Amino acid sequence: MISKKDVLHIAKLSKLEFSDEEIEKFTTEMSTIVEYVNTLQNVDTSDVNDELSVLPLNDLRADQVKPSLSQEDAIKNAPKKRSGGFSVPQVVE
Repeated sequence: MISKKDVLHIAKLSKLEFSDEEIEKFTTEMSTIVEYVNTLQNVDTSDVNDELSVLPLNDLRADQVKPSLSQEDAIKNAPKKRSGGFSVPQVVE
């Protein structure tokens, strides 16, 4: 069972703020999800083939080694370059 304290902790870790009404709603919804997962854990899957898939199996081609681009060719159209590589804006503080 997920408690209100758990939801507040998750919200804090996610840097999200919720109203009291939203916290109550998420407490109920998350508890339902956890209960469902617990139900699934009790399902006997011992006779299920590990390789079973709903997707058709594809015959993939064999890997082939081919020459790759030189470093200069790889970065020649880059808008910004630095030290022989791509220069991108910092996204993490």
